[in-house]
Amino acid sequence: MKTLPLTAAICLAATQALAGEQHFKCVSDRDGDEVRLSRPVEGDKGTITFPDTAGEATVLHGLDGVTFLRIKDREVWTFVIHFPTMTYELSVHGAKTDEDHGTCAEEKA
Repeated sequence: MKTLPLTAAICLAATQALAGEQHFKCVSDRDGDEVRLSRPVEGDKGTITFPDTAGEATVLHGLDGVTFLRIKDREVWTFVIHFPTMTYELSVHGAKTDEDHGTCAEEKA
């Protein structure tokens, strides 16, 4: 009977971990700028923070990566993290056009 409370505690800890968020710090190969992203383990709303702008992003989960889609007034920002290599690609279209790439690391919250 003593194993029941232990099993319940393990299940609760696993559930809380699954309900959390993942945080990433990405660094541009081009200019060394840092981008910070967070995403829920479940759900589709995350955040993306660039040196000069921040806001909510729609998170699209893929098989071997994740895409953060930020739509601003006249721009669309697409930020893709590739999990096997932990690299990223950024594409900005609209009033401003830009592309970037670099590396990411998962941060512990």
